[in-house]
Amino acid sequence: MKTLCVKFIGSAMVLFLFAGLSFAQQTNTETELNKQEKKAVKEQTMAKEQNLVKEQNAVKEQAKIQEQNQVKEQNAVKEQNKVSTQTRERFRNSLSEEQKTILENKEMNQNEKRKAFKESLTEQQKTMLKENQELRKQQRNEFRTHASEEQQQQMRQNRENIQGGNARQGKGGNN
Repeated sequence: MKTLCVKFIGSAMVLFLFAGLSFAQQTNTETELNKQEKKAVKEQTMAKEQNLVKEQNAVKEQAKIQEQNQVKEQNAVKEQNKVSTQTRERFRNSLSEEQKTILENKEMNQNEKRKAFKESLTEQQKTMLKENQELRKQQRNEFRTHASEEQQQQMRQNRENIQGGNARQGKGGNN
């Protein structure tokens, strides 16, 4: 019986040692898994932060490019206005006293003034007007092709308002 107890106690001790080793290995394994999970979460967080920084930089770059384009457009508009002003001044300077008198005449209505003024134009003045009309048409078409969706919507609304106003006044509209 004594040997049986010794064997039993020895077996229990061996089982206890195996259980302890198994538990220790399981704890180490769980610790390793926790470390791996934490590392994976940390890497995901860093990746998300890097993507966020990239997106923010892309947005900043886009805004910068948009601002540069806007400045270029404003400069182009200023230049167009300058050219238009110069053209207008050049045309005004070319007017004769007779033409100025026609334009300032209070006794003539708009159509009579227009007819008399057109008849008094020289070939050079007609050429200047034609060039100015072509330039304005080109600028208008350029603006239309580069206008944003919001600007195009506003232009459509303005055309509809003008056409609606002409129809209400009995003048018709361009349909």
